Amino acid sequence: MIIHNKIYNQKLNTIIWAVLFYFAIIGFRLIHLQIIQHKRLKNCSEKNFLRFKTVPAQRGNILDCHGIALATNQPVTQLLWKGSGLLHVSPEQAQALEKIEKILAIDLIEQQSKIKRAEKFCLELILAESISSDQLYQIAEQCSDIENIVFNTKFERFYPYRALASHILGYLGDIQVCAQGKMGLEKLFEETLRGDHGLTMQSMNSFGTLLKSEELKAGSAGQDLHTSIDLQLQLMVEKAMEEQGEGSCILMDPKTGLIKALVSKPNFDPSIFAKKLSTEQWQELQDKKALINRAFNATYPPASIFKLVTIAAALEEKLVSPNAHFTCEGFTVFKDRKYYCSKKTGHGHINMHEVLAFSCNIPFFELAKRLHIYTLAHYAYEFGLGSKTNVPFSEQHGLIPTNEWKMLHKGERWWTGETLSAAIGQSFLLVTPIQIACMIGSIFHGYLVTPHIIVDSEVEKRPIQINAHTRHFLQECMRQATIHGTAQRINKIGNLTIFAKTGTAQTKTRPNNQDPGDEIVEHKDKEHAWFVSYFYTDSTQPLVMVMLLEHVGKSTYATGVARKFFLDYMRWSKNNS
Repeated sequence: MIIHNKIYNQKLNTIIWAVLFYFAIIGFRLIHLQIIQHKRLKNCSEKNFLRFKTVPAQRGNILDCHGIALATNQPVTQLLWKGSGLLHVSPEQAQALEKIEKILAIDLIEQQSKIKRAEKFCLELILAESISSDQLYQIAEQCSDIENIVFNTKFERFYPYRALASHILGYLGDIQVCAQGKMGLEKLFEETLRGDHGLTMQSMNSFGTLLKSEELKAGSAGQDLHTSIDLQLQLMVEKAMEEQGEGSCILMDPKTGLIKALVSKPNFDPSIFAKKLSTEQWQELQDKKALINRAFNATYPPASIFKLVTIAAALEEKLVSPNAHFTCEGFTVFKDRKYYCSKKTGHGHINMHEVLAFSCNIPFFELAKRLHIYTLAHYAYEFGLGSKTNVPFSEQHGLIPTNEWKMLHKGERWWTGETLSAAIGQSFLLVTPIQIACMIGSIFHGYLVTPHIIVDSEVEKRPIQINAHTRHFLQECMRQATIHGTAQRINKIGNLTIFAKTGTAQTKTRPNNQDPGDEIVEHKDKEHAWFVSYFYTDSTQPLVMVMLLEHVGKSTYATGVARKFFLDYMRWSKNNS
């Protein structure tokens, strides 16, 4: 009996200790969860039923110099289905959905399962991202007794003139989250335009149903951006360039550097980025290289435009007199190679003004035989070529070749024959249209100005070390080119005073001894066309125009496009005088 009691007591003690042990474990676990892990678990639990939602601020407008909106915001109405907690879609609800299908001309069959789930768990489901005012009125009238139909208005970026000035304005990305500028002014001034986003805290149940919403931070709209773009001038340039496939055109105030109009072709409609792009759409943009701003971010041989630099170098170095005369027979020979003039039969006897006016190559070849490439490079840099202009946008340096450059990149010395090509703007020379715009402005005003796009920007100038007499001579030559030279097509347009220079840039090397015009070339090998000018009327401030058309063959194409603009500009200036 005593032994039996002893065994019984041992078993009872074991059970008691086991129970105490398990309770101790539970107690320690509760202490760990409730005290030690309290803060972390509280945060985790809150995340299960609290959602923090960013409320995008209304983006600032981008305006032209007269306050006209180039990029703004427009209200967009979404159509939503708000679940009411029914296990199944009722016949009345089904009938309302059929009416919506007819009004919007859409098929909601694929969304039936999502609609049922939204209805069951009191969720919101977007039926249509954007509906018109007429569609809104029809749905509101025909489905007025269905409380599940909800209209939600939000704001989307809107470009009223579509592709106009697209490379200046840019576009937005990350539309589904919080839209951000990805290019152009939309990117450069993201912080200014974006404003401050708001923040709300939403309480949800386990099914995702919204129980309560509380505003934690109120948003504030972004600031408007006042640009130097003049919508009327921009429309004129766009119209003149509408048939051109690739190229660019700049209108700039040479005194202040304010860009009044800019076109880069091909362009694009920024609004296409408001929705997800298809692979085909993106590939088309890439194939056309439509996102490249050819005014700033593409380089070209300057062709005969560079003759302004060559003449300036020759005059400044006293290698030639403004009263000098030359004889052009259509070509000259240097080191057993023929170097041709643009006119096959030659220009005959020609003076210095006519050299630039008719863009005769032969005098430049003769001057290049006495000009060192360092001297030519020095004056090119003096006119701002080969260096960034510091325009706010991404831009290229261009290229002004020297002996050191060629040794470094080509592994051989610079040859005098290459200076002959450089003197007429060929060889390895590369410039951007915006550099040429600044150069033309400096010929007339004696300083290089930094291009700007925002009206309140500080004017930044750098005087050029070029004699005023030399600059005046270049101005006279450009005027002569308009009156009876290569740009005479744009002479006598109303009371416009135009100083101009044209150029035809080769895109591939011509074989030795080949006369220009002897071959039929493919489109991709056709020459680029330049047209640059400084112009004004009695009632308007002077402007610089730089136009570059890719692969059109002759500078006459660019002159013709410029003429279209000048005719519109003349009519506009009369109406606004």
